[in-house]
Amino acid sequence: MTKEVTHTERPPVVAVLGHVDHGKSTLLDFIRKSNTVAGEAGGITQRVAAYEVVHSDGKRITFIDTPGHAAFQAIRARGASVADIGVLVVAADDGVKAQTLEALESIKSAGIPFVVAINKIDKTGASVERTQSSLMEKGVYLEKLGGDVPWTAVSAKTGEGVEELLNLILLVAELESMKGDPSAPAKGYVVEAHRDKRRGIEATLIIKDGTLKSGMAVLAGRSVAPVRIMEDFTGKQLRQASFSTPVSLIGFDELPEAGAEFCSYANKRAAEKARPDVVALSNDSFAADLSGEIFLMPIIVRADSTGSLEALEHEIAKMGDEHARVHIVQSGIGVITEGDVKTALSGARKAAIIGFNVGVDTISETLARQQGVRVECFDIIYKLTERLEELLVEARPTRVVEEVVGRARVVRQFSTRKGTHVVGGKVTEGYLSKRAKVRVLRRKSVVGEGEIENIQTNKQNVDRVDAPGEFGAQIGSVFEVAEGDTLECIISTTL
Repeated sequence: MTKEVTHTERPPVVAVLGHVDHGKSTLLDFIRKSNTVAGEAGGITQRVAAYEVVHSDGKRITFIDTPGHAAFQAIRARGASVADIGVLVVAADDGVKAQTLEALESIKSAGIPFVVAINKIDKTGASVERTQSSLMEKGVYLEKLGGDVPWTAVSAKTGEGVEELLNLILLVAELESMKGDPSAPAKGYVVEAHRDKRRGIEATLIIKDGTLKSGMAVLAGRSVAPVRIMEDFTGKQLRQASFSTPVSLIGFDELPEAGAEFCSYANKRAAEKARPDVVALSNDSFAADLSGEIFLMPIIVRADSTGSLEALEHEIAKMGDEHARVHIVQSGIGVITEGDVKTALSGARKAAIIGFNVGVDTISETLARQQGVRVECFDIIYKLTERLEELLVEARPTRVVEEVVGRARVVRQFSTRKGTHVVGGKVTEGYLSKRAKVRVLRRKSVVGEGEIENIQTNKQNVDRVDAPGEFGAQIGSVFEVAEGDTLECIISTTL
């Protein structure tokens, strides 16, 4: 007999996106009557967090608070892909910014409906009308203004308009007719994962369908965790959780990737049986990086979570130029360890160890100090990246760039004595200058290099002769400069 599937209404999962300081976290603070902003380094949300709220009519809404800093574009995109509905926050005193457009692109790529919250209407200089026009210029056509995108004006500080925003979210959810099967095994997404020194590997999961119960097990990628310690976002222990609920699950045997899809099984043995085989990754691109003459500054990176590490790797990949770059030789989650210091010492060049929101254990700190390994920790990402830029400038080798600034034809050779050749000629391009290096070409082949020791025009000593001027010059070189040779004047610049 076939089991009857009973689908029931599923609470919406909502991603809050927008520019770095347009008030996303403050808005969520008001909604859930808490204060996370004060605890964020630099006032910037640097991790993805999920929270569940209950509206006045008893309906639940799960919010995903996604970081707004430019480094976290990938995290924001992942947040939108997990969500059912997006809330695009735009400040009424600041309008549409580059990160606003990135957030909008994340929402569009995820193919989810969205609501616009025009925030900070309480601030001096705020203009809802100007912000509406700014949005419409970027192709966001709001309701009652010729478009179909729901919107409301809010103040995250005073709470004005927040009730209307929640009503809009629930209305959109009703129109989307989101449903789930509570009798099915739970499945969903890993929003964030990190390694806790006391509790082990912990991950925040969003259940998109089914129910997760104690005694079951979760498989996310290759990571398996028995459902023994499961908590809600407030830290309260749960025996079971159903769709749209954010939960914290402790006890994974490997660190799951943020954004990975998870499935649940009756027990740990079943989850381990379903675990996929390891796929070997190609190192071709890494080998290509090392094959050229580019200078690579080695670093080891430690972060508090997979999301933070992903953001750091994204930012670090953009550093440097075609001559010098930052190269991550090892990365991981959790405190900086003795193993990191030993790895830093194992290469031809000592690697710096960079930590983000993590500490350093006593043994590794002592070893690093004894061996002269640089260890630096940060809690704000842009300060970390600024420091890496400084270290790259300090570490990169000096480059000498040569530029041909002039060419001349040797018309006559007057004398040769003790490595000094006196010649006469005509500048055909650019200029020749005193004390400049000169390259000598004979029948288009380089004979060697010398230096212009002195140069004259009209029998007067000068510092420079420009084309098409005639000149006499003393050229110091170990080889003879002959009639018909071409001289290339070279200026060297140290970078």
